Amino acid sequence: MSKQHISILGLGWLGLPLALQLQKSGYSINGSTSALANLKSLAKYSFHTCRIKVESDTIIGDWESFINETATLIINFPPKRIDNIERIHPLQIDQIIKHTPKTTKVIFVSSTSVYQNTNSLINETVNCIPEKASGCALIKAEQLLQQHFGDNLTILRFAGLIGPKRHPGRFLANKKQLKNPNVPVNLIHQKDAIGLIEAILEQNCFGEIINGCSDVHPKRKEFYENAAIKLNMPTPIFEVTTPENFKIVDNSKSKYLLNYKYKFSNPEWIFTKEYLSEIAIVGAGPGNKNLLTLKAFEAIENAEVILHDNLISDEILDINIQAKRIYVGRKFGDKEDQETRQNNINQLMKTHCEQGNKVVRIKSGDPYIYGRAAEEVRFLKKHKLPFTVVPGISAALAAASAVNIPITERRKSNAILICTAHTADYSTAQLNGIAAMLNAGNTLALYMGLKSLDKIIPKLIEVCKNPDIPINAISNVSRENEVLLSSTLGKIEDDIKKQELQMPVVFLIGVKPIN
Repeated sequence: MSKQHISILGLGWLGLPLALQLQKSGYSINGSTSALANLKSLAKYSFHTCRIKVESDTIIGDWESFINETATLIINFPPKRIDNIERIHPLQIDQIIKHTPKTTKVIFVSSTSVYQNTNSLINETVNCIPEKASGCALIKAEQLLQQHFGDNLTILRFAGLIGPKRHPGRFLANKKQLKNPNVPVNLIHQKDAIGLIEAILEQNCFGEIINGCSDVHPKRKEFYENAAIKLNMPTPIFEVTTPENFKIVDNSKSKYLLNYKYKFSNPEWIFTKEYLSEIAIVGAGPGNKNLLTLKAFEAIENAEVILHDNLISDEILDINIQAKRIYVGRKFGDKEDQETRQNNINQLMKTHCEQGNKVVRIKSGDPYIYGRAAEEVRFLKKHKLPFTVVPGISAALAAASAVNIPITERRKSNAILICTAHTADYSTAQLNGIAAMLNAGNTLALYMGLKSLDKIIPKLIEVCKNPDIPINAISNVSRENEVLLSSTLGKIEDDIKKQELQMPVVFLIGVKPIN
């Protein structure tokens, strides 16, 4: 049973992961975007999304439907960096007020830019005198919302937001003549911003103003130099200036009022490997997205960077159309050096993970069955990067189920041998072992054998001394264009010439489909 209905105005960098987290926690979610172009990418999520654009004199979109049955409205769109924003943003907020009942509970995502520099600790009780246009816009917006919603409103003032796609190493890298090198910085990680909002909802904490900021305030110069170094980017250049103006945002109210413990109490933890997002090496199975494990589906859905092979189907890649896709595959006949290609994949995983992104490396079938996952895992272990390997249904197993081939069956076959034609040398010992298995009624699953069939089949007939052993070629397992060709070792080559098969093809030898 779902909890209360939440409407989130603004499914951006913070709003979208917030929506996904709240939905996981059992809330019913409604979300909006101001850009029509974003609706297509948002349509894949299971909560309702719509277009709402708040102007200074109107609201574009069906606002009444958007807030219908809403228990809590989360207003999450910052002032734009445009001229006269200190007048325009309050007018936008006034449009929301005019069309929203006073009884609606509201969380307003504001900013610590409403505070002036005092060269000291500053908390929610201070009389705010903003020093920038955006701060002036926000304080006016806060006042308007307080007048209308009263104790149904909680204002959440966030410090500078960092996290996935907002690695601090990118903020000031390569910039020169920056001021205030020794001032403390006020930052909050995306996970804590979401955590505070969820805590407010869980505890029904309204009628408050709450600061959201990490406990630790590192010095600006040291923090951003370190951030740039971690990304191998040019470090910013600071001037020594006096006097240096600053403020230290006090977060103590958020901790005692909400009993909240910050996950990133020190923003410098974003640089440490213990706090990096886990790299997911995901088995995509044979290509049908319905055959993905739930863990694989979730990893792909939440990815920010996807490294994918050649055989990954479009329907699986389209689970997430927002992530950055990087093709790292290899097709038959490619001349690229495999070691160079693998080193590039390894480095891409490392680089994007260290930038704070959620990285998914998608492999066809199962990562540890001809998926080269071993090389990648050894690399990740060497560099002490967090990872998980998500199993996938391998092609042979999927093919057996799809076309009703019992690869093991009581009193007939108690074993299956999985091998590849692509890299096998098929020594005498190997061939004799395979022949013994096939002649005993067991099953051979042969991967990547289509182009090597003229070399493999004669050898199998020679060692097995039985051209009538059944063989099944299954092309594009589990996909709409799946093809099954059943034959025997003696006839398979001629049959394939009559019915051309598309790669990928897996062969199941020694067993017949159930008719």
